[in-house]
Amino acid sequence: MTTRPGLRERKKAKTRRLLRQEALRLFVAQGYDHTTVEQICDAADVSPSTFFRYFPAKEDVVLMDDPGPFPEGPGPACAADPAQPPTDARAADAAQPPTDDAVRATLHDLLARRIGPDPDTTLARLRLAARVRPLRARLWQHQEAQLAHTAALLARRAGRDTDAYEIRLGAAVLVAVTTETLLYWAERDGKPDLTTLFARALDHLGGLRL
Repeated sequence: MTTRPGLRERKKAKTRRLLRQEALRLFVAQGYDHTTVEQICDAADVSPSTFFRYFPAKEDVVLMDDPGPFPEGPGPACAADPAQPPTDARAADAAQPPTDDAVRATLHDLLARRIGPDPDTTLARLRLAARVRPLRARLWQHQEAQLAHTAALLARRAGRDTDAYEIRLGAAVLVAVTTETLLYWAERDGKPDLTTLFARALDHLGGLRL
């Protein structure tokens, strides 16, 4: 059962949505470079200090995903808890999921997190990021923040240590694939089916070994 956020959290989420909505409207109307943080704040009727409590920089109103828990829990392909590995090698083999299952589940979790509950707004953000060079460059910088979460999720599912080279490499690949696939989708105005695109990505990742 999902717990409903408290009043304070709902107000913060509403302010964040309003800032992003007004920012995207102004970016479309007058261009990203010609829109200032002050104009966004005026449109949303908040102070610049409020803006910067939600977004560290103007680019981040486009690029930052809404806060929320990274997909966790056992999921469909979770191995036994790596903190308590089975002592019997055969039991460990039986408990550990196929590599492809761990990769597949983690990639789908990354997609769900990046798309969020409002695919139309996400598409508008990514279209802008694909067109504006500073945004595209910063988008790749944002990947670093996702790597630790992705590595932890992948390690748990694969029954490996988070700092294992293969896990770190796999996390980097999955984060990069997610970003590139979403940019490809946005550059084509959301016309390609994302499920099909990610199925193609998974086919190409068939050789990824953890």
